[in-house]
Formats: sequence, C-alpha cells, structure tokens
Amino acid sequence: METKEVIGWVGMLLATFWAGIHMLVAGAVVNVYILFGAFVGMFVALAIISGLIFLLNWKKYYLPNLVFWLIMLLTLFVGYVQYIRKGNINALFTNILAEITLVIDIIQILLALAIWKVDKE
Repeated sequence: METKEVIGWVGMLLATFWAGIHMLVAGAVVNVYILFGAFVGMFVALAIISGLIFLLNWKKYYLPNLVFWLIMLLTLFVGYVQYIRKGNINALFTNILAEITLVIDIIQILLALAIWKVDKE
C-alpha cells in the first residue's frame, strides 16, 4: 500500500468513528433542542463525505476537507469556552466524548495536511 492509501483508510475510519460519536450526541439533544440536533446531524453527514474524500483520494476536495476539520475543531473550542464562561472550568475533562472528538479532530487535521502534501509529491 502506498502512503496515500494508508492515510486515506485511517482518515476514513476516524471520520466514520467521529460521525458515530456525533450521532449519539444528535440523538441525545434532539429531544431538547431540535435545531441543534439537526445541526449536529448535518455535520455527521459531512464527516461521512469527508471519509469518502480520504478514501477515494479526491484531490480537488482536499482543501475543503481540511477546512471542514478546522471548523469542527473551532466549534468544539467554542463549546468549551461557553462552559468555562458559565463557571465550569473543568469542562475539558468531564466529557469523554468531547475528549475523543478533540483528539480525532486534531488527527484529522494532520491527516488532511499529510495527504495533501503526499499527493503533491
């Protein structure tokens, strides 16, 4: 296997795992905030598309894929800032799903950069 294929498979598996975690989140919040549940559901669909971009090596979508994962990392940090503003300073270490998502977001950004660089060579 080429390096690009390995990066593609790892990126696809992590994107699918990320989508699975967020399906749980969307299902949990849809009873409370329907709009927020739909918003998270939209990001689940985009994460699955991102996994396909990784797997099928669609060159013209590498930059949008990278931007998508940067936006996901930014929205996660915005959520943490809101928790901290409300006085819950330990918010980063209280939700295991958020911690896993944080790690996956960072790895996906690195993988998106890596596949872009490897494909240019």
